[in-house]
Amino acid sequence: MENPFKKVIHNEKLPEVIKEKVMNDVALIKLTLDMADLFAVKYPGSVEELMKITRNDKKKNNN
Repeated sequence: MENPFKKVIHNEKLPEVIKEKVMNDVALIKLTLDMADLFAVKYPGSVEELMKITRNDKKKNNN
């Protein structure tokens, strides 16, 4: 299989449409990673921390 990047001429400029599409794709990937981080890492950690605080408050109020 031939490498398509070897066909690109170094002095040739890419059309703005292609640049925009690549940047949009990168932005979408970044958004997806941020959303995954939010719901898979930060949200469960926040719920766990909230439950710890609630348990500690209940223990303090019972004593």
